[in-house]
Amino acid sequence: MMFLNTTTALAILSAAGFAAAHMEMKNPPPLRSKFNKFSTDIDYNMVSPLDASGANFPCKGHLSVLGSPQGRPVVDWTPGQPQSMTITGGAIHNGGSCQASLSFDSGKTWKAIHSWIGNCPLQGDSTFKFTVPSDTPSGPAVFAWTWFNQVGNREMYMNCASINIAGGGKKPRRSTQSLQGRPDMFVANVGNGCGTAEGHDVLFSNPGPDVDMNSKTTAPPTGSCAGNKPVGGSSPAPAPEPPRANNGQIDPSKPKAAHETPIPKPVSIKAPVPSADKGACAPGNYSCSSDSRALQVCGADKAWIHMEGCGSGQICHFDKSTNTPHCVTE
Repeated sequence: MMFLNTTTALAILSAAGFAAAHMEMKNPPPLRSKFNKFSTDIDYNMVSPLDASGANFPCKGHLSVLGSPQGRPVVDWTPGQPQSMTITGGAIHNGGSCQASLSFDSGKTWKAIHSWIGNCPLQGDSTFKFTVPSDTPSGPAVFAWTWFNQVGNREMYMNCASINIAGGGKKPRRSTQSLQGRPDMFVANVGNGCGTAEGHDVLFSNPGPDVDMNSKTTAPPTGSCAGNKPVGGSSPAPAPEPPRANNGQIDPSKPKAAHETPIPKPVSIKAPVPSADKGACAPGNYSCSSDSRALQVCGADKAWIHMEGCGSGQICHFDKSTNTPHCVTE
């Protein structure tokens, strides 16, 4: 009979509890996920958030397997067609806000194609539907699910899947904003000066045209969120990993050493920029600025806060069906 000492037993129990905590994407199966049939080097900590320093942004450093057998596409998607993602786990932290995004340059840049504000994710298995933009180019791509939890530590979660876009390059429908006209993926809580308020569902700086609004406890981002890339950059070196066992898989019974947790770099936090528009508003509401050149949100003090300006040749359009604004070509 094998006996475990107290330290080993606690480590195993801690790892087992950690594996059951938080949430992860189940479908499409992410890179190095236990749900991915191509994974030979499984990450048993898929449910953990990105490092607070941004060192393993994007995708927890798992984009390193792209181009290898582990990085083969797990699904074929067609532009203009409905798709879905499934999130699973046991600790939803009272939900929060999520985005679905696509990258066509191995994670250097991202375009958000759908935003969910509030009630994302849900307990257990939850499926969220979206549409692939009809002008999405054909070829390999990376799909990302990102999540900003409502309660608990201020964190960003991100799982990524290798996918293939088939039959791309189609002309977008009139009701569909072009892929390049969509906002960049929202990035926060990763040492970049942009954060989220605890106890609220974050209102993305620019949620884009496809939004599910399911929250009455929203709040704008905190700090400085313009050009909100993490301190670690878009292509950081992979974060150190715990000892491996079982054919190179991460052994969940071995706790990480203390020195493996990067120390977040100091950042300068700026106060929200007030909008030029005056007059009282309802906290949490979105709007276009009076000159239609920017998105704004109503803060807790019932005053408009400037969120994000539209680019050259664009104006802000307010979608009454979702009560959210986004930038469109003039």
